[in-house]
Amino acid sequence: MKTPTHTTFQPHALVHPLPKNPKGHRRLACDSNTNTGKTPVLPDQTNHAGNSRTFPSNNQPMHKYGLLLIITFLTLLRWLWNVGAVISPEAAYLSLCGSTPAIAYFDGPPGTALCTALGTAWAGNTALGAQLLWPLFAALATAALYFLVKPLSNERAAFSLAILLNLLPAFNTASLSPNAALPVAALSLAALACVWRALNSNAPTWWIALGFCTAAALLFSYVAALLVPAVLLILLTSRRWRRHFLTAGFWAALALPTLLATLFIIWNSRHGWVHFIGGTWQTALTLHSTQFLVASTATTHAASPLIVVALAGGLAMALRHIRYAPKAKFLVIPALIALAASLYASLTQSPSQAIGLSALVLALPLLIWLPHVSTGTTDKKVILQQCLSAPIFFTAVFLTSGLATFFALSRLPTPRNIASVPVVREIEILRTNTPSNGQIFLIAENAALASAVGLHLRNTSAPTPGHPPVYVVESPYANSQYALWPRYDEIVETLSPPSAIPGMDVFTEQKGVNPFLGKSAFYITTQKPDELPQAITAAFGTHRLLAEITAEDGEILRVFFCEDYQMLPL
Repeated sequence: MKTPTHTTFQPHALVHPLPKNPKGHRRLACDSNTNTGKTPVLPDQTNHAGNSRTFPSNNQPMHKYGLLLIITFLTLLRWLWNVGAVISPEAAYLSLCGSTPAIAYFDGPPGTALCTALGTAWAGNTALGAQLLWPLFAALATAALYFLVKPLSNERAAFSLAILLNLLPAFNTASLSPNAALPVAALSLAALACVWRALNSNAPTWWIALGFCTAAALLFSYVAALLVPAVLLILLTSRRWRRHFLTAGFWAALALPTLLATLFIIWNSRHGWVHFIGGTWQTALTLHSTQFLVASTATTHAASPLIVVALAGGLAMALRHIRYAPKAKFLVIPALIALAASLYASLTQSPSQAIGLSALVLALPLLIWLPHVSTGTTDKKVILQQCLSAPIFFTAVFLTSGLATFFALSRLPTPRNIASVPVVREIEILRTNTPSNGQIFLIAENAALASAVGLHLRNTSAPTPGHPPVYVVESPYANSQYALWPRYDEIVETLSPPSAIPGMDVFTEQKGVNPFLGKSAFYITTQKPDELPQAITAAFGTHRLLAEITAEDGEILRVFFCEDYQMLPL
């Protein structure tokens, strides 16, 4: 009896046909060679004599060099996107925070602020400087995904998914402005790539690299801590991987993230737990079901509709093989944890950009489980339909992702900053030409405006050392890093006897002085004269509108001259 032949087709090499294992289960090609990082032997790589062969060695460098060229081109393109654009007030705030290095800031871990400050120090106080490092994070994410997928599938699959990653709207928009989402996603992919190599080798180097990647991700967002339970579950669900609990490398991987988490806890204990004070058990357990539709719509826009369909199919196929395929467990567990955390953040109306992007990129490798052509049929019509539909579907995935990115980038708002360099120069001229009893200190309406002005000041020396160049109007509520920095309404403790300091009103109960008493200030705001806050009208003896400066976008910035500052009663 003539043995029927099986037809296979791999248009994008994202997935492979499903041969049957001896137990009758369909087995993916990515289940082979689980103990090495070699290119797996595929059914369509077998000659008529039944001898297996691998890809020609001269094809593999082509993918690497091609991907390197694409990464370089995209990095340059992302830098060029912001050339000539002004820095946004939000990015100016991050840059000003990062210019004063600390373990953490009011808004979270220090990574985003420090990287923004490094960028502006190297490339200037512009939009390009603020996002200078983020195209590099995008390049890191692309390379990490490539090296994660390569040992799990093959060279072509890794190359295709790396290209697909750079076509996602959420990924591209995150690479154009400073944020925590892209670094966390890139470092999470790098961490998983290290985990796979650590599990299939006896070298502790990969475990140590995992610890560095996890700690680096924690510097940007606390959601990176989910990598720890993900790795623990991966080890627990596989009998042959549990032995790594007894290795020194595994425990060495936990050392640096644990140290960093301890430092964050100590910092929060000294600053009133500002990173967690907004949440209670009630808010943590209150789920808004109406947000599910909002989250679904946002996911569709962030990844394109066909990507969502493909990821759902890949997840379903991986779950079918999770009992006997270690690679399925390795990919499904972190993707499901990130997906559940993203859904929870959306339902509780918490910030979800970082965990949402991480869930998206961690789910991409699941596409290697999608079969292109079934191997269990000899019907020529069915085979022809599958051979036609598979390339059409995956081509549509790539095209729709590219089009979604094009429309997403075209809708990005143009960075605007009312406190541009020419506006700040006019404020400096007013400050120099206005007579007063001592240096005039500056107060801004909010943190974003204070940062935008302070970043462009040529003379950043404050009346008191260690203070920010521009203050935020005093408020009983802490809503930015300015609440943790020294303020103009504080009493400064002094080692000298209060009576020995001439010209200072002494607060004997607090054993200190306020160096701003009786001084003059500029209040910089967009508010009209009849909209000034009580913290200005009641704290200063007199105030008057000194100048109105029209910004490039037509918005009016007003400068009020306020004299004779007095502390407000408690």
